[in-house]
This record gives sequence, C-alpha cells and structure tokens, in this order.
Amino acid sequence: MRSTLAARRRDGFVRECHGDLHAGNIALLDGRLTIFDALEFDAELRWIDTMSEAAFVTMDLADRGRPDFAHRFVNAYVEATGDHGGLAVLRFYLVYRAMIRAKVACLRAAQLGENVPDKRLLAQFRGYVDLARRHASPSAGAMVLMHGVAGSGKSTLAQILVERLGAIRVRSDVERKRMRGLAPAARSGSALGAALYGDDVTENTYARVADLVKGVAAAGYVAIADATFLRQAQRKQFRALAAGLGVPFVIVDCSASEAVLRARVAARAQRGTDASEADVRVLEQQLRLREALAADERQLAIAYDAGSATGAAPDVAWWRELTGRLATGEDAHRESAASGDAGTGMPDEPQRRP
Repeated sequence: MRSTLAARRRDGFVRECHGDLHAGNIALLDGRLTIFDALEFDAELRWIDTMSEAAFVTMDLADRGRPDFAHRFVNAYVEATGDHGGLAVLRFYLVYRAMIRAKVACLRAAQLGENVPDKRLLAQFRGYVDLARRHASPSAGAMVLMHGVAGSGKSTLAQILVERLGAIRVRSDVERKRMRGLAPAARSGSALGAALYGDDVTENTYARVADLVKGVAAAGYVAIADATFLRQAQRKQFRALAAGLGVPFVIVDCSASEAVLRARVAARAQRGTDASEADVRVLEQQLRLREALAADERQLAIAYDAGSATGAAPDVAWWRELTGRLATGEDAHRESAASGDAGTGMPDEPQRRP
C-alpha cells in the first residue's frame, strides 16, 4: 500500500481538493449541486489524493442508507476521470473516512458530558465503525461480460448491476473516445467501419478495456466489460483473462426483438447524447456479422431479454443466478443449485441507518 500511495502522489493524484466532501457540505441550489465549506484553515488537510476526496462522499452516501447512490457515484467518477487505478486505494480511504466520522461523533458526545447520553451520536459512531469494518474486509473480484448488439440493453442493465452489486463498468464506447481525446458524448463523424470505428481502433479499444477490467477485478471489484463482444475471439480473450486472475466469469447475453432494436437505436442516434454512435446501419451490420455463443460459452451465460421497448427489470430468479455465479464460480453454483438452495440472491435494498 505504501508504494501504491507514493505512486499516486508521483503521478499527480495528490492535489488541492475540498477536503471535507460529505453530504452535509453539499446543497441543491436552483437545481444544481453546490459544494461549500471547504477546508481552508490547513492546506495539508485539503492537499489529498483525489480518490480520498471521492471516498468521503461515497462513504457518506452508504452511511445514509443509499449504497446504490454510492455505487453510482463511484462508477460515474471513475468513468469520467479514467482513474481506474484509484480503485486500488479506494477501500483504504473509505475506511479512513468512516473512522474520521466515527471520531467526530465521539468528540461531539464528549462535549455534551458524561451525564448527557446522546443515543443519536452513539448510533452514528457504531454505524461508522461497522461501515469501516465492512470496507476493511477483503473482497474477491469477478468479471461480467455484457454481450449483444446495439440497442439490446447492455449499458442499461450494466448500470443496474453497478448500483446493485457495487460493480465498476468499463464501457468500450467511452474508452474508444478517451483514447482519441474525445468526450463520451462527442460525435466523431466516423463512417461505418472507418476512422474511430476501424478494425485497428476496435482492436486497440478491446485491449484497453481488457487492461482496465483486469485492474478492477484485481482490486476486488466486480468488473463489467460493456461492449458488443460479437466475435468469439473477443470473448475468449476476456474469459482467459478471468481465468488468469482466478475470478468468476459470467456472460450476460442481452437480446431484444429486431423491431425493438431498430426503434431503440434510431431514437438514441436522434438524441445524440449517448457515448454510442451506433445507428441503424451499424445495427444491421452487427446483426449480419455477429458470432453466436458457442456451446461452452452458453454454459457461462445468463440470458437477459429486454422484452419491450422500455426494457424489463431482472426478476428474483435472474438475480439469484447471477449473484450465485459471481460469489462462487460456475462449478460451485451448480452444486448449490443441485442442493436446492432457496436463497433469493437478490441484493439488499438500501436500508437507512438509524
């Protein structure tokens, strides 16, 4: 950890930040989030690792009973900044920030005096310590490969997995543009199969995604590789990557009727706000060139049928299947299913701390 932290400083991730970025210092004013009350009395307290800054608001969201918001924030932060390497120190900073707030609760209780017990402050202290303990526990990574043509619901479902599982999504559409210095929603104007979407760029993009998800999984997180993965060779590369790390590997096979696919892709292209630039022509090409899952790949896959134009949320049985495989790997999952395990596998809904 010492060498990792030193590298973070050397690489420019220690900067002048807010320093006290918890929910109590964030307000919604005129429809915009406004951050205030930064640490100004001591520069050393606000010159910190940027991931420490992000960890504070992440920890506070979880403590306030919204782990889904915490997961959403972390994923959005990493996707926006490209700081996937910061995940290696995120848990350290989450523990640190939780213990700081636990200490603050103790100090406030002490100011009231021994004869004035405050159950609220005691609950805060215990909540922060429990949160720190959970983040301090080691966690094994896993890899989820989203598979399907444009409009099949991959990114929408991946976002649900992010918020439910605390996963980190690596989206090929975002990384493809990042490698060329473009913002996610920028329009490249590339022709079909050319420029930004030429074969060489696509190959480099998949290599970049592979490198990132390897780091995410190695840091103990569920890594979601969000791309079409229409070719067996691409899927084989990531399957081998997961095997090398010794982490569970699951393919989420997304589909929808061709009518729904075309309607979604056309609507998305017209909006022009998504990282994907796929239009109906791209979809038609993908439908022609896609390579079906092989028999051994189907053994690793969980089907997700988007169903209607608006999609369909996964049911309890679907979550049971996914979480079982991610927790134990395919072989152990089959043994659990054969034994008649009745657990739902559904990730817990957010519970607010008292």
